[in-house]
Amino acid sequence: MPFKRYLTIVVIVLLLLIHAGCGDKKSHKDSDDTPRDLNEITKTQENEQVIPTVKNPLTGIDMDIQYEKQRPLAVMIENEYNARPQSGLNKAGIVYEILTEGGITRFLAIFLGETVDEIGPVRSARPYFLDYAMEYDSIYIHYGASPQGYIDLKKLNIDAINGIYDDVTFWRDRSRKEPHNAYTNTEKILKTSEKKGFIRDVELTLWKFNTEETFAGNQALEECELEYFKNYVVSYTYDRDKKMYKRYINGELHTDKKTGEQILVKNIILQFAVTKVVDDVGRLSIKTVDSGKGYYISNGYCNKIKWQKDDRKERTNYTFEDGSELIINPGNIWIQILPQWGKFNYE
Repeated sequence: MPFKRYLTIVVIVLLLLIHAGCGDKKSHKDSDDTPRDLNEITKTQENEQVIPTVKNPLTGIDMDIQYEKQRPLAVMIENEYNARPQSGLNKAGIVYEILTEGGITRFLAIFLGETVDEIGPVRSARPYFLDYAMEYDSIYIHYGASPQGYIDLKKLNIDAINGIYDDVTFWRDRSRKEPHNAYTNTEKILKTSEKKGFIRDVELTLWKFNTEETFAGNQALEECELEYFKNYVVSYTYDRDKKMYKRYINGELHTDKKTGEQILVKNIILQFAVTKVVDDVGRLSIKTVDSGKGYYISNGYCNKIKWQKDDRKERTNYTFEDGSELIINPGNIWIQILPQWGKFNYE
């Protein structure tokens, strides 16, 4: 065989061997990397699994889609000194604070989109609280009622759960004295509501929310006091870092019993309503179906507003002074309903 031909054959064989070796290395690399990459992708997909959400009509914040169209739960919560600190107010989407007899306020806390394992102390109904519970087509939870409260619960055909006749939905916390120790939670309320036939889908169109963080108005307001009665003052101080207001009662921190954390509020709506004493016990009548003035407070600023409610079952309409619709920031809302003699103190 000529030398040149032999040399050509040797070169071709060497090239084939080199190519095969590279192919083996590539195949080996692929065989090592592919399973590892697939595992990483799978783990990433598991960790980044997206839970479907919808906007909470109470707050404008995302909530699990399982709560979509669920009826809100409106719970009467006591605010007498021995009832503090309360449980669950920090997880309510909306809280109304209104005077009852004796110059002490009571709360109507409205829940949706949260599982709350302790709410209370639960106390008795008053007629004017029903007017606000009906605005949300809510299930009303209370522990007893005033005489007029019982009359209106029946007359207005309100879906209600009364702790006086129910030791399943409610329990007593023996570390506190009665009557300041009746508690419930969302799981128990929903189970009882299902048995009573209260569960149904609702379509709620409530507030109009800003798409971006917005000042409430042009008037700066970082601290304020709301004087309900001479011995009962609520105050708020703005926290710039959290962009929420820290809440106080008579100069003391208003905290949650379970967490010990101070209650923070994103939106405060203040409205004045005509209030008068109607009996010897000191029970009140509050004119909810009416119109009046108030303030909207959020993000360190406030603005004057007007309110109007045309029927006990209808929504209260809030507008700015020029008549345009009130648009609020996403977040929880505390609605402070003061008597006509109440004071709003701020600098």
